[in-house]
Amino acid sequence: MTPKVDAVVVSYNVRDLLVECLASLVVAQAAGEIARIVVIDNGSSDGSADAARRAGPNIQVVEAENHGYGAGANAGIARSDAEYVLVLNPDTVIPAGSIATLTAWLDAHPSHAVVGPRLRRPDGSIQSSRRRFPRPWTPIFESSIIEEWWPRNPVATSYHLSDRSDDVVQDVDWIVGAAMLVRRAAFEQAGGFDESFRMYAEEVEWCWRFQRHGWRVGFVPTTEIVHHEGASAAQDLPRRLAEFNASRVQLTGRLYGRRWESVVRVAILLDYVIRLSRESAKWLLGNRRQLRMERMRFYAAALRRGVRRG
Repeated sequence: MTPKVDAVVVSYNVRDLLVECLASLVVAQAAGEIARIVVIDNGSSDGSADAARRAGPNIQVVEAENHGYGAGANAGIARSDAEYVLVLNPDTVIPAGSIATLTAWLDAHPSHAVVGPRLRRPDGSIQSSRRRFPRPWTPIFESSIIEEWWPRNPVATSYHLSDRSDDVVQDVDWIVGAAMLVRRAAFEQAGGFDESFRMYAEEVEWCWRFQRHGWRVGFVPTTEIVHHEGASAAQDLPRRLAEFNASRVQLTGRLYGRRWESVVRVAILLDYVIRLSRESAKWLLGNRRQLRMERMRFYAAALRRGVRRG
């Protein structure tokens, strides 16, 4: 039987992790779980593209300019023709049988556009990978100084679905984009990733758009994939922060309008001010001054940049 799945991996400067990911996909390909493997290399400078070509005989490698994760994924999907497309981060490892299980689940649930597995870090701990859609005020209470001070605040816990077990199959608003099995029919109806989201939030907007077209999103924890989490973004933390917050502002505007977009922008800038003030106070008190100075420079640069992409 011809496999129903093509795999698309979008990679940037994580050669060794990419090779590990592709090794697991080559095994899945040999087992008949996937037909085509497409790698979009977003302008890597570490030899990733050549390493990907050596990873297996049936891997299509496309070297592209880095226009963001969503643009890379769209380019990869355009080079596939299977009924389903598995969109992957390069820092994932796919255990044998995982793709077949997710494929069978989508076969049995024709109302779903996308399904995601449970993600585990290499140490075996669970990475939370299912969410509700953010409310207009979610960025003020989640991934913010407020969440640091008040970790169990109801806005953040609701967003993270802390009130619902992650041990059962369930519908969710969106899944983390490290591993998404997507139905081509849904992609053709709703469109691909919005390429204006360069990093972060592109999968949130995509799942939101799928649901606006009447599709559903599933989470299947009986299938697990290893995710090293943030390997590409960790190479440039200031840019990561800039992209993360710019995407949150953009998403708020997309879902709730310009007024809430402005509120979230101001809240993020205030968050920077509070963090800079805290680091400055600790520096004045002589607490680990080199570390405090590095963080002061980091937040001062973030304030100068504003909530713009890096």
